[in-house]
Formats: sequence, structure tokens, C-alpha cells
Amino acid sequence: MPVASHINNENGERQRASRDLVKNYDGRAPVDYQTRAVAFFDILGWGQAVEASKEDAELRRVLLNSIWGLLARTKEYVETETSDLPSEDEFSQFSDSIIVSFAFHDYRDLARLLRFVAEFQDSMIMNGLPLRGGVTVGSLFHTETFAFGPAMNRAYELESQIARFPRIIVDPAIESELESAIRLYPEHWPFVVRGDDGYYETEFLTGFAGSTQLTGIIDQKIESWIVEHQDNQHVLEKYQWLSNRWQGIKYTVQSRRDK
Repeated sequence: MPVASHINNENGERQRASRDLVKNYDGRAPVDYQTRAVAFFDILGWGQAVEASKEDAELRRVLLNSIWGLLARTKEYVETETSDLPSEDEFSQFSDSIIVSFAFHDYRDLARLLRFVAEFQDSMIMNGLPLRGGVTVGSLFHTETFAFGPAMNRAYELESQIARFPRIIVDPAIESELESAIRLYPEHWPFVVRGDDGYYETEFLTGFAGSTQLTGIIDQKIESWIVEHQDNQHVLEKYQWLSNRWQGIKYTVQSRRDK
């Protein structure tokens, strides 16, 4: 093994060991917040799916694979983008809620988190589980399953009180960092868009509209959700919003093709 790789592996092992609070917890030690980019999201339909999974082994497999996919994607980001440094990326899941946070040094870390979130939205909607959430930057303590701090409170507020629909919105307080992140990528790749209410939100549907097969799959999923929730206006409006957003994206993609 090359010396540099050996050193990096040792650093990574020490870093992981130091973050194992179960083995290394010291109740007298100071607790320091770290500035982190954090995403908090809720998996829509998770509770109903879990109930249905009692009699459906295939659904249980889908639920587990959905969360495993997030863990695998976290590992991929660590290995491909931070292979020369011990990872500081964190992930926690409890019930239908997920927290992902990256150490924040500048706008590039925010860009990386938003890319991560948009990719996870893609995979989850294909599994029939759209997401609603919020992204911010601020003070957070996050290691393994432990997470708390003002940034988590704010991300939860964005998810639970403002986002409303199956979307992940970005805190207006970090728009300057977000706009710097946007400039990292070509204009034809809209990984965030500004919603009708003025909030930036991750754009995760455009890639599906470029494929006839994937377009059909998303059409079918959205139509089935609307039929399923016809008698529950509170839930129905979420999927009607998603349908309207999807129709607009399909129209935009088709217009580009026709030019």
C-alpha cells in the first residue's frame, strides 16, 4: 500500500473512532458546535408504507433498499470527493425523518450537499417515496445518530412549516452562498430553481423528463398518488402541486427539443 494511502487510512480510522460516542463518551467533556450544511427531510408516505409492509415482503425490501441507497451514496461521496481527508459527512435516520450534514467551509460544501440531496430525491421518488425538507447552514453537533443544534431546528422549521409540498427548500439566509454554488455548474443543469413563493428548491425532476420510459414511470406514480388521496384534501394538494410542477418541467424539456 502506498505510504499516503496508508496514512489516510489510519487518519480515517482515528477519525471514525473519535466519533464513536458510545465507546468514547465523556459526560464532562465540552460539546462544541460545528458550522455544517444540513438537510432535514421527511419521507412522505413512509408511515403508510411501513404499515402496509407487515404483509408485503417486497415492500419491506424497497423500504430497506431506499435507506441503504442513501448510506451507499454517502460512502460514494466520501470516497470520490474527500478521499484524501477523513470524512466529516454525517447521516442519521429515525422513523420517517433523515438528517444529512456536511462540514461547511465555503459554498462548495453547500453545492455538494444539494447535489447529494437532489440525487437522493431522484432515487426515492422512483421508490414511490417523495421527500419534503429544508437545507440551511449553521451550528450543529452531529455524529452518528446524535444530532442537535440551531441549524437542525431551522432545517426542521423549513421542512415542517414552510416547504409544505414534496420539495426541499433552501434557507433564504444562505442565498449568497447558494448563488455562488449555482455558478459552479452549467446553466443547462438546474440543480436548484426558485419556486413560486420565492424559495430556492432543489430540482430533481428534469432528468426524468429527458427519457420516454422514465417520463412514463413518473406520470404513473403521480397519477396513482392523486387517485389514492382523492378523499384527503390535505394530502391531495401535495401531489397536485407535484403534478403541476412535473407538467411544467415536461413542457420546458419538450420546448427545448422542438427548437
